[in-house]
Amino acid sequence: MADTDECDVLVVGLGPAGAAAATAAAKAGARVLAIERRQTPGGAANCPEFIPIPLGLNAHADHVVIQKIVGARNHLSDGTRADSLLPGCVVNRDAFDRALVDFSRAAGAKLLFDATLAGLDADHSQATLSRGGCVRTVQFRALVAADGHASTVARLLGLPVLQKMHTVRYRVSLHAPQDAVDVWISPRFPGGYGWLIPAGREAVIGTGIEEAVASEALEALHRQLAGAGLVGSDVLGRSAGAVPVEGLRDKLTMGNILFAGDAGGMAHPLTGAGIHPAVVSGEAAGRAAAEWTTGHLGALPTYEAKMRGQFGDVLTRAARRREPLVSPLDSEVGVARPEPGGWSVVRGAFEQ
Repeated sequence: MADTDECDVLVVGLGPAGAAAATAAAKAGARVLAIERRQTPGGAANCPEFIPIPLGLNAHADHVVIQKIVGARNHLSDGTRADSLLPGCVVNRDAFDRALVDFSRAAGAKLLFDATLAGLDADHSQATLSRGGCVRTVQFRALVAADGHASTVARLLGLPVLQKMHTVRYRVSLHAPQDAVDVWISPRFPGGYGWLIPAGREAVIGTGIEEAVASEALEALHRQLAGAGLVGSDVLGRSAGAVPVEGLRDKLTMGNILFAGDAGGMAHPLTGAGIHPAVVSGEAAGRAAAEWTTGHLGALPTYEAKMRGQFGDVLTRAARRREPLVSPLDSEVGVARPEPGGWSVVRGAFEQ
């Protein structure tokens, strides 16, 4: 697409959801402009992540896959463990995100980095972009908001901020290879979880809980695992972030604007798993946006219905399971208990 102030589909954000949307819309024949506030493509540093088998098609580029995973171990508050099959792989998140962006570029989408959404006139389908000190107005026919839990698109539309949990991660050495991910759900992690994802000779351990106690809980988890001889005592890298935990937004479409990924509240409220729904919803949003621009007025309502059918009940159940684990910081942590019955915390993040 030429450097123009018009496009069929404007995609805001080039994480997994935005890149998937840009690729799908461009492949459908739409003129796509995708913007990203970061200066270069790529994901979180020092953050290998698990993806299930269906996303494997997006991980064929060099240096993306670190290792294969066959299962998950769910550690419950009563000391029991529930194991489950969970085939997939651990990917280098930075390389994975870059590969998705490369797919968008190859499909013909125009990509602008170091660009932010400065204004939005939804009634007239106009977006104001800021890049390198310059401001430009872009006329779009459909917009895909894939700009994360703190979505600028949502803010400019006056939508409420999504409830979130804070995540902190350590990259550490792994003393023995393993082919399963570990997840801890207990009052030790109020309103969230702890996890270990193996990545070859290293591992990423982390917590996703209330921000005020996330770092302390991660330190305790690290001491526990290092004391047991499972991981190294040295921290090789640190990173942090946040994910939405209340389930889908009340509306995933507003006029000709679609929300995908974390911007639509699609991360799993218990585990924080968000790559899978981000890519799935991004692809669906990109196709729907492209169809909308060719006069298929039912494309956007169909997208809304499809995403609610695929993810709505899953996320609602997870949000309910999260509630007993949320302990006010001024009360005694340790009263809440997760539901019994062997439900697989990790597998539940990828239920269809």
